[in-house]
Amino acid sequence: MLQIIGIYIYYLENNRVMNYSDIFNFFMIIAVIILILTIFIKMPFHIILTSQVVNQDIKIDINLRYMFNIININIPIYPRKTESKKKELKKSKKKRIFLKKIKLRKIFAEDFLAIYREFKKIEIEEFYSDIYIGNTNIAITNFVYLFVNLIYGNLINIIEPNKFYMNIKPNFIENKIYVDFKIYIKPNIKNIINILSAMFIANKNSKKIKEEGKKYESNRINPKYNGNNA
Repeated sequence: MLQIIGIYIYYLENNRVMNYSDIFNFFMIIAVIILILTIFIKMPFHIILTSQVVNQDIKIDINLRYMFNIININIPIYPRKTESKKKELKKSKKKRIFLKKIKLRKIFAEDFLAIYREFKKIEIEEFYSDIYIGNTNIAITNFVYLFVNLIYGNLINIIEPNKFYMNIKPNFIENKIYVDFKIYIKPNIKNIINILSAMFIANKNSKKIKEEGKKYESNRINPKYNGNNA
């Protein structure tokens, strides 16, 4: 943007006749570009995660919408399409390596809180949950019913959605589980950039801790010879 303005000013300085109409048109174009960029940055992504569970049948999907639904993508998370055994083994190996790296990582509490604060800034438009719990064992049904209510009660206070619906129905005469779940969030580009930035800083600090730990361990195991140790 500054380069464009600089080029235009240079052009005006090298032309004796100043065309005010051209100047007006130029600044109008700049204003339109700034307006479009502002809308682009402020416009939220619409991300809808839905899940349906009927006993052992589980289905999880993500719907991504952007720019007045011009971009509308449905992504099935589970179950995925059947893949060859070779691809499945590769993915399984990558997943194990990734999980191993995560387990070895250490993160500062400050970095964790920074990431949490950025996630907290994301607008949660809707939280919907309809759960049907059935088990012939009354004690198990009561425990699950109370546990889910406790979790959801605390969760709603944390995420603070604009709209929410929660319904839990216990059933003591049949073994059945039914879950219909939806969460609708609206992050914008600024939210995403801030989250990625916080995660990058946390990752950088984590690597620093790991390197310092290796140096300390190396110095502890291989101490330098400092004269007569007798």
